Amino acid sequence: MSQLVELNPYIEEIEAMGYTVYGVSPSDPQGHRMVMEGEGLDFELLTDEQFEFGTEFGFIDMESQAIYRGYTAVNPETNSAVTETDYLVGENRDEIMETLEDL
Repeated sequence: MSQLVELNPYIEEIEAMGYTVYGVSPSDPQGHRMVMEGEGLDFELLTDEQFEFGTEFGFIDMESQAIYRGYTAVNPETNSAVTETDYLVGENRDEIMETLEDL
């Protein structure tokens, strides 16, 4: 949760690069709505209750029943993509911004 809040101030800068930001987790839509409103997030949280997105991109390991934090970015102009597991997404924002610029 705190990682999303730390990333929030950079949303405009990320969107100015052409990206759209979404948070994705297995939490239910009502819980997401409460977080978005309570924390004033400037991006939408999407629900992955069936673990499809998380499994596809390596954020959920069904065998070990583990959920990892991270991000997937797709350059809207080139369709180049990167997926990284990163427990400190908010704290590592400078590295993420550099990755987005290079993508």
